[in-house]
Amino acid sequence: MSYPIIRLERIFLSGIVLLLLAREAQAGNFAGKKALYSRDTALTNRTSGIVRHQRNGDIVITPPADALDHYRVRFFDDKQSLLFEIRQIHDPLLIIEKYNFGHAGRFVYELYKDNGLVERVTFKIDP
Repeated sequence: MSYPIIRLERIFLSGIVLLLLAREAQAGNFAGKKALYSRDTALTNRTSGIVRHQRNGDIVITPPADALDHYRVRFFDDKQSLLFEIRQIHDPLLIIEKYNFGHAGRFVYELYKDNGLVERVTFKIDP
């Protein structure tokens, strides 16, 4: 039975790697102590959830029940020209079909609550 020969290069390289990891741990740059980004990017694209884009291309608007008449939505095309506006939402569930947009492409909606802009989101409608 033959035993594997331990090569000095492997022992030397693994020792160097361990030394570098120990040095990083002492400096505080190891195990998540140093952030990769200066700000939290996970929360930058959060929407209110009132206006949702469905997989079939429809837009579903569900404002809170206690503030139905306080919301309005404006829809723009890719050239920032106003397509249509819903000034008062009286129903708790409003579905806008993709055929109301006239063509496929990128669109923008602006959601307002009491004349204050809540969110401005770009979405895409496929043909």
